[in-house]
Parts: sequence; C-alpha cells; structure tokens
Amino acid sequence: MDMTYFNDMLSSAANIWYLFVILSLIPAIIMGIFTAKLAAKKGYRGYFFTGFFFNFVGLIYVVGLPLARDCAVPARKRIKEQESDAPTTHHPA
Repeated sequence: MDMTYFNDMLSSAANIWYLFVILSLIPAIIMGIFTAKLAAKKGYRGYFFTGFFFNFVGLIYVVGLPLARDCAVPARKRIKEQESDAPTTHHPA
C-alpha cells in the first residue's frame, strides 16, 4: 500500500472533521429534546442534558420517573387534606 494514498485519506478526513461532529451531535440533540418533552409531560422541568449525554439510559431514567403531581405534595399535607375531607358531624347546641 502506498503511503501517499494513506496521507491523502488522512488529509481528506482532516478537512471534513466538522461533518463527524455534526453527525454525532444530531442524534444527541434529538434524544435530549425527546427526553425533555417526556419529562415535561410528567410534570418535571429540564432533563434535556440527561437525554443529550446519556441517550437511551437517560430516556429509561425519565420513563421511570413518577408523575410530579404524585410527589409534589408532602406526606403531612396529604394527611391533613384527608382529614379535612372526612365528614364531620355538627350537633346543634
């Protein structure tokens, strides 16, 4: 194999390095957007970079998140709401 062929190939690859960068960023950006939209549907904000950096692992993580409304109310407040929903009897004096 002639070394000039190898040098020509290396030179060609060095001239189009930006294509490799763009082609690797496009799927990461798409996965980041998809993960962020899914997290927003569940009631969370952010999570773009979870999908961007971790791809399918980040997507599986977001799929496993509970709905934010289930976690938003602390236990004490939930108990208080349940007590206030209980029927009360008023006896006239």
